[in-house]
Amino acid sequence: MLVSNLARLLFCILPVLTDAATLFAAQSNGHLTTLSLTRHGKSYSLTATFTTRDAGGNPSWLNIDSKQRLLYCLDRGQSNATRGSLNSFRIGKNGVLEKIASVDAPFSGVAAAYFDLSNGRRAYVTASYNKSAIAAFAFPPTGVLEPPSQVLYPTSTTVGPVPSRQNGSFSHHVILDPSRKFILVPDLGADLIRVYTYHPDDVAPLVERAPLRTEPGAGPRHGVFWRAPGKEKEEWFLLVNGELSQMVYSYRVRYVEDGLEWEKVDEVVALGELGEGLQMNQASTSEIAVSPDQRFVVVSSRQHSFNLSPLYQKEESDSLSTFRVNDDATLELVQIVPSGGYLPRQFSLNKKGDKVAVGHQVNGTVVIWERDIESGMVGEKLAEVKLSGPAVFVGWDE
Repeated sequence: MLVSNLARLLFCILPVLTDAATLFAAQSNGHLTTLSLTRHGKSYSLTATFTTRDAGGNPSWLNIDSKQRLLYCLDRGQSNATRGSLNSFRIGKNGVLEKIASVDAPFSGVAAAYFDLSNGRRAYVTASYNKSAIAAFAFPPTGVLEPPSQVLYPTSTTVGPVPSRQNGSFSHHVILDPSRKFILVPDLGADLIRVYTYHPDDVAPLVERAPLRTEPGAGPRHGVFWRAPGKEKEEWFLLVNGELSQMVYSYRVRYVEDGLEWEKVDEVVALGELGEGLQMNQASTSEIAVSPDQRFVVVSSRQHSFNLSPLYQKEESDSLSTFRVNDDATLELVQIVPSGGYLPRQFSLNKKGDKVAVGHQVNGTVVIWERDIESGMVGEKLAEVKLSGPAVFVGWDE
């Protein structure tokens, strides 16, 4: 009888404890934290399970190689520093991080992308915002790091429509194009996206080609390539969020000799009618991401974007906006919802697309939202955790 009762108890308990996911969060107070999202029946909990301060003084961007069990952490450097750093970790059991290496990187690194080169080495390209810089690293895909083989310092001689933010070059993202021939770097200060070719074995030298120019005052921050689902032979588009204009743009991309050309297809206000009447840079956009099924694009807005609207003055939160991407790359607003905190600098969708993880700078929280794959709509809050400092990046280990 005792064995029978124990078996029944285990049958009831085991299904509740088997659904868990690991995430990593970078905090600008110097902490790099492992999070565990665990399902308990119909509810979830989000807890910090591991923290290290061995990732530089101001971690800003994470690249997670789940297959090789590696994590790269770009540190932008503290405000009084002259340089940042790039740090690598081995991902162990339960998300425990073991430091492998660290090398100097240009100051104020805010974004990076990695990809494998033709000789089996790994390219890692970073973008720095203040004192605009683009750095090209190449090293083995084992976590061993080497100093950058090239650092470029873009300049801009014109002042844009938002002088306080556009009085120079400000690189903000790194994008590898679908052909894997070009590296794109949005320049918020110069209102353009810089285009580079790279060496297939060494990544360096990066060679600049003709840029893609946005509207004056757009302040391009991040971008993502998109193609209509199920149309593998069709043309490519680039979706871009204008941080300063608070708009979302879609551009048709054409490959030409030694470069790229584009033409604008659509532009929409990131906050829909919530954004009407707002001045430039009043509720700036931050992150943009395409859903795994390529049917929707999600954009975050900052600086108390819900509070600024007369429609939602009592909602103490910034925003997540979802747009349906039609086959011709026109954008159709689906939903605007609270992000769950202040200043969502970055967010990540999981691979399945049924959850969104949002990190908030001001109140230092990571919030996990339910997302309906079919409608694209963000639903209930599943879990939330308060960290020791500003959450500037959160990514899924999957």
